[in-house]
Amino acid sequence: MAQTKGQRRAQLRKKRLKKRVKQVLWACLFVAVGAALVHQPMTADAQTKSASTSQNLDGTKAEAFLLQAMSAANVTPTNYAIHDWTNLNQQFMSEDHLASIGTQLEQEFDLNKAKITSRSESNETFWQVDGTWPNSTNVQIVLTSFPATTDGSGTTAAQTVLTVTALNGSASTKDFAASYDRIEQLVASVQGTPQMSAYFAGAMKSQLSEQDANQLVNRVFSAVNASPVESLKGQWDTSVSGYTPNALTYIYTNGKRMNLQVAVHDDTYHHDTNVLVGTPIITTTY
Repeated sequence: MAQTKGQRRAQLRKKRLKKRVKQVLWACLFVAVGAALVHQPMTADAQTKSASTSQNLDGTKAEAFLLQAMSAANVTPTNYAIHDWTNLNQQFMSEDHLASIGTQLEQEFDLNKAKITSRSESNETFWQVDGTWPNSTNVQIVLTSFPATTDGSGTTAAQTVLTVTALNGSASTKDFAASYDRIEQLVASVQGTPQMSAYFAGAMKSQLSEQDANQLVNRVFSAVNASPVESLKGQWDTSVSGYTPNALTYIYTNGKRMNLQVAVHDDTYHHDTNVLVGTPIITTTY
């Protein structure tokens, strides 16, 4: 039965509300797990190599893992994102100090059309630059610093956090590995320990039933030797997280290791299905 204009408006309002709620939940999740990102156990040789940033680059392996997962889903990637969340230190840094670190990163990242935003308050200092790379990639670097706080539950240490996000919509993954490695190297150049996440995304030109979405997720998990950890299923979304020894890193969720997330979103507006595969986690709403 065709929908009336009123029904369509109500559906769109409901979807917008759902998206805002998910954005808040994702923000809370990254605060909780950002510092808990862990590399897979390494051999003695690998541990020695990790001390040298130039030898500890993971872009090619991350790309191969995500391409394998997308291939199992029978979806061609049309865009990707790379995200780093790094706790730089346990200090409350001034706006000028953040600007010094940020300007160094801006220059080393060689950003075009750079736009800087900063502010300083008693309980937070903030510095951000938004720019682009030539390969249709939008890059955002954010430095945020918080002072130590004391309340009824105890004292929270001061901290300065660096996040780097690169979003590419060029319909090609050919620059993914080089961009991933570049972010790893440049975070390390300011004495940060890279905490990397990435995802590939694509679309299917049809809407999937719940059964079809579950089968797609199962194919991906089987292809990369993953076991489910937890899932979230709604009217328009299926999201399943899991763990596989094949991925680079993992985080903990409810005391369990996680390094794979597959999300299937029914886009009722465009009448297709968005598929995202991330490791160790998808870093955006969908």
